[in-house]
Order: sequence, then structure tokens, then C-alpha cells
Amino acid sequence: MASEGLAGSAGVWVLGTFGVYLLVLLGIGLYSSRLMDSVDDYVIGGRSIGPVVTGFSERASEMSGWLTLGVPSDAFGTGVMAFYNGLGMIPADLFAWAGLAKRLRKYTEIVKAVTLPTFFETRLQDDTGYVKGVSAFVLMIFEGGYVGAQIVAAGTLLEVLTGVSSVVGILVGGVIVVGYTMLGGYFAVAWSDYVQGAIILAAFIVLPVIAFTNYGLPFGELASVGSSYTSATAGMTGWAAIFGIISYAAIGLGIPGNPHVMVRFMGIDEVKNIRLAALVAQLFMFVAYIGAGFVGLYALVVFGQSGIEDPNNVMPMLTLEFFPGAIAGIILAAALAAMMSSADSQLLVATSAIVEDVYHGYVNPDASQETLVRYSQYVTLALGAASVAFAFLAQNTPIYTLVLDYAWGGLGAAIGPTLIAALWWKRVTATGSVASMIVGTTTMILWTQLSTVLELLGLMGAIDGSPFLTGLVGVYGLFPAFIFSTATLIVVSLVTTPPEGVDDHFESFDKPLSALSSSDDPTGTPDYVTDGGRDVDPKAVTETDTIRAHVEESDYWESGEE
Repeated sequence: MASEGLAGSAGVWVLGTFGVYLLVLLGIGLYSSRLMDSVDDYVIGGRSIGPVVTGFSERASEMSGWLTLGVPSDAFGTGVMAFYNGLGMIPADLFAWAGLAKRLRKYTEIVKAVTLPTFFETRLQDDTGYVKGVSAFVLMIFEGGYVGAQIVAAGTLLEVLTGVSSVVGILVGGVIVVGYTMLGGYFAVAWSDYVQGAIILAAFIVLPVIAFTNYGLPFGELASVGSSYTSATAGMTGWAAIFGIISYAAIGLGIPGNPHVMVRFMGIDEVKNIRLAALVAQLFMFVAYIGAGFVGLYALVVFGQSGIEDPNNVMPMLTLEFFPGAIAGIILAAALAAMMSSADSQLLVATSAIVEDVYHGYVNPDASQETLVRYSQYVTLALGAASVAFAFLAQNTPIYTLVLDYAWGGLGAAIGPTLIAALWWKRVTATGSVASMIVGTTTMILWTQLSTVLELLGLMGAIDGSPFLTGLVGVYGLFPAFIFSTATLIVVSLVTTPPEGVDDHFESFDKPLSALSSSDDPTGTPDYVTDGGRDVDPKAVTETDTIRAHVEESDYWESGEE
């Protein structure tokens, strides 16, 4: 019964609001299904999503359960040091918007690539298929696990709040996520993220404000609970403190490598709108991270150290403390939905890796858009079912360990260095990219298990005697994995032959669309522009080619945009 859960009588409101909310999501999916005419529409929304929705969606797709439950839980356990969660994420996301978004948006449209593996293959001029194959495999594995992890989190929270079995929560959440993603593709995902993100952002503004009006600033009370709660290093000193801060900062290294974040850059409607979208995303991130941290601190003040048995319940318990049942139900339903907002984005990316990169790239290059959309829906359904099955198996696995150590970290270490280099370094090669992806993936997985391996080898005793080695072994694995992956990319690229004609590619970043038309080519398209990210001979003349050939001046890309 709902009354048996943490929410008590408010559990009815949580269930009722959640049910209504899920119906709204299905409605978004049904409406969005009318807007899909091609695989571009399904995967990146036909590059027609506006800046405000894009900015909210970019943040909501990444934050999910990590923001709603993880950051408050971390603050409850460590104190003010939890604000370091934004230490890496905020500057890393700003770098992504400022240094990657415009280039990725322009370049992927020029080469007609709607997925990162296709973009890598075209940019690196790889005719072996290794770059696309390896990157698509990495995306399928890590994004698929990501989906399952988010569904586990939603099912667990629903069980805690209402007393409903986590099996029911996993099944219901999985069906809804798969349903509206399959129906509406990127349109449904972006708009649902917008709604979910707006509610969560409002909650993390209002909760600390209400707590402040009742208790004032929390720092005085925290000092009486324990000095470590007001320490910038949670009471740690020396190498332990240094590696602790590095671990927080290293979380941001995952942003360039997570395709469900990068696809927002590819799907925005106009390059000139990236500035507004970036502003929306940064404001969202800054306010949300600060608010989530204060939620955890105020929970310490309100409930005390022993007042909450499971730290993951910090945000729900403070919400129930300050809000009446109906409003608490809306906020907690949005928290559940926020977890699904990541799951739908990751599901879409995994689908595109299979349909666009594997099926369209290798099996049936001549497939029609109708066929690709239909197959994308089938694959979304199949992957969703597999993710729900994975969620059942992983119910007892710590959700944030699963996300940060494997999914987020694995994608960041494997994909991130190649994406940055492809947009900024002319010398990067396909061989270097493949080697980097393999090293990054392997290092991330092995580092997560490093202490266990050292114990089995009987080496932990020697390491325990060195504060430096102890801190290094315990540092977040994405830090060493990203370094090794980047070093491998640079070294292997320098000793292998780079692709030709890259200067022409890079010149496109500084030109408006109209300037890319060529009077020597009847399609008005430079030689390096390919159809669907693949070389086609004879070249297919598309509607976009016709526009490039006949429109002499376009305000689509403003002159001077970089």
C-alpha cells in the first residue's frame, strides 16, 4: 500500500501525480510522432529545437537522479565539500558550449551526420569501418547500462516513497520511457526533459529558501554537529584531500564523451542560438547544484546525523517536511521523472548507434528514411526491454557507483578525447582514435576494480603505508582513464598518417552556410560533403544541396560565427 512508504499519506499524491505526469509524457510522444519524416527527425529532431528547450534538455538529460538524490545525499554525508560536485561539471559544461557546440553543430550538418560514430568516420576519413564500429559498440554498451541504471533508481525511489514494489516501479517506468521515446524520438525526449527540468529547478530553488526562512543559514548548526561538515575538504588533509578534490573535478571530464549531452548541440535549430542555450544551461546548472547542496545541508540541520537511515532519502524527506502532500507529490513525481529524462536520452543514443551507424552504415546503406525510422522504433523497443531486464538484475547494485564508475566514466574516457580532437586538432587520425577508445574503456573498468585486484595480489599492505598511493588508488577512475586515453590518442596519431584535406574542413567553421556553396559543383556542395556521412558515388542530390546551390545569402549561419 502507498501508506506503508516513506511518504505516508502523501504517497497517494505521489502516485496520482506520477500517473498523470506519465500520461502527459505519452501525450508528448504521440504528438511528436506526427513530426517525424526522417531518421534525422527521430535522432536529432531535424535540427529544429529552440535554444531554451535545448538548454533545459541538455542539463536535464545529464543530471537525472545524480542531481535529485545524489548531490543532496553527498552533502548530507560530507558537508560543504559536496559543493565541489559543481567544481568539474560547471566549467566543463561551459567549455563544451563555448568550445565544442558551434563546431559540432556546423560540421555535422555539413557532412550530414546525425550520430557521433558517423561524424568520427567522416571527419577522420576512415574507410576501414573501425572508428564507427568501435565507437558504436562503446555507445551501445555504456548507454544501454545507463538506461538500466536510471530505471533502477526510479523504481527504488518509488518503492521507498509509496511502498509499491520496486519491480512494479521498474516495469512501469520502463514501459513509459520506452513508449514515448519510441513514439516521438528526439522531439519527445527534448520536450519532456524541458518539463521535468523546470519542475526540478523550481524545487531546488524553493526548498533552500523555505529552509532558510525557518532555520537561517545552516553553517552554525553544522559546526555543532561536527567540524568536518563545514570543512572544505570534509576534514581530510594532505594527499587524501588533494585526490578528493581531484575526484570531484574529474567528473566534468565526462561531458564531452557523453553523446546524450553532445546530441543537444547537434539538434539545436540555429547556430546563432547556441549562446542563449548555453546561458540557459549554465544558469540551470549553477542554481540546481547550489540548491541541491543546500538541501543536503539543511537535512542535517532538520533531522540530524542519525535522522535519516538512507542518505538517498534526503531530498524526499526534506520535501515531505516542508510541503503539503499535493505539492510534495508533484515535486517527488518530477524527481522520479528526472531519472527517466536521462534514460530516454540515453536510449535514443543507443538506438541511433545500432540503426544509423551499424544497420545503415554496414548492412543497408540504401535504406529509405521510412525504413530507418521504423527500425529505430523497433530497436528502441528492444533496447528498452533489455534495459528493463538489466534493471531487474541490478536492483541491489549501488546506482551512483554504476553510473559514475561505468556508464558516465566509460563514455567520457572512450569518446571525449576523440570528440575534442576531431573538432580542434587537424593531426588526429582514425588509428589514434580507435586506440584511444580501447585504452580509455579498459582503464576506466580496471581502475574501478583496482583496489580489489591489489588485495588479491597482496599488494594493498604496501600501498596503505603511502598516503600518495592510497589516494591515487582511490581517485575517481575517469581522471587516470581520460589522461591515458588522451595520451594514447596523441602518440598514435603522431606516428600514423593523418587524413587529407582537413584544412578545407576546418575553414567551414568560420564561414556562413552560403559561402560553402560551390559554383563548380552542380549540387553547390564542397567535395568533402557526403550523404549521410558516407561517400556516395554518384553523389545524391538532396533538398539541402539544392538550398545551398540556389540561396546566395543565408542568415542561417551569421557571418563571422565561429
